[in-house]
Formats: sequence, structure tokens, C-alpha cells
Amino acid sequence: MKALAALLLLLPGLAWAKSYEVSDAGDFSPAGYRVEFADRYAWKSYRVDFRFGLDPQARALSRGSKLKLKIERLDGRRWSYTCKSRGRDPMAANVNYLYGKGISVVVTCAIRPRDFAKSVGLYPEDVGLPRLVFEALIQDGKASLGPQRGLYFLATPDLGSSDVAAYVSPPDATNFAVLFRSGGAGP
Repeated sequence: MKALAALLLLLPGLAWAKSYEVSDAGDFSPAGYRVEFADRYAWKSYRVDFRFGLDPQARALSRGSKLKLKIERLDGRRWSYTCKSRGRDPMAANVNYLYGKGISVVVTCAIRPRDFAKSVGLYPEDVGLPRLVFEALIQDGKASLGPQRGLYFLATPDLGSSDVAAYVSPPDATNFAVLFRSGGAGP
């Protein structure tokens, strides 16, 4: 019985030494009350590529982990942004073992307002603090998409009556302004 308990405790640790890759492409989900964001800013589709490893001591992403977002607009132009586990604006990761389901890795990427403003044609002070959230699930040594994928915005004092002000989430960031829906044509 003790050996079985020890084995169960070691199983999540086996996932720490490996690197993973998850990609997702699609359009923007018309669910909830914030359905018009992608239409308002002429976003057609997205693609996310998440390459990551896990650091067992810190229960965090390993050095070199990257999350890349590409947005294709209706006019054919594209905007992309890359988040890294280390550097100027590192991704925050919430890594948890889910009993019977594997490991959940939820990353939050702070997108610089100046860079996000390019994707929506606004000034940096008019976009608040944009955040990209992406979840991967690791089970049996393989990574797959998790259910949490999208964007939310935190308010800033300068936001005022900007178009993005209608999409601001509460401080705990429980409401996505933009939901990603897999399966559509990605950029």
C-alpha cells in the first residue's frame, strides 16, 4: 500500500522533465455578453503556439518557454505577440496537479499596451492592461488544450471612456472579453 501511494505521488513528477508543445487555431467565440470585440476590431482568426517545459523545484515554467499569439484581421493584415517565461514581462504560470486528470498549466501573459494598441488601431492609453490566458493539460506524458483560452483587460486610470473600457474585467480577471474557439481557420 505504501509503495502504491509513493508511486501516485511520483507520477506528476514524471511530467516535469519533458518539454511540451500545444497549438490552437480558430476564431472568436460568440458566447457571453461580450461577443462583439473581434467584430469591432476586424479580427478574423487567431493562432496560438505554446512551447513549454516545467521546473519541478518552482512548480513553474522552465527557461525558454514561449507562447506566441497571431491575430489575422479581415483586411489580411496580421499582428503577433510573443510571451516568454523569462525577460522583461515574463508569463505567470499556475501549475496544478488535478487528481485523475494530470497537470493543468494556466499561463497569463501581460501584453504591453503599446503593442496591443497596434492590433486594434487605438492609442496605448486606450487599451488598459491586456492579458492573454492559455491553458494546457498534461496527461500521460502528452499536452493538450485546456478550456481557458482568451483575453481579458484590466483598467488603468487613463482608460476613461475608451472603446475597450466596456470590456474591462474585475480585478480578479474572471471574465474574458475575448474567447478563443478552436477549429476555425487560423492565420
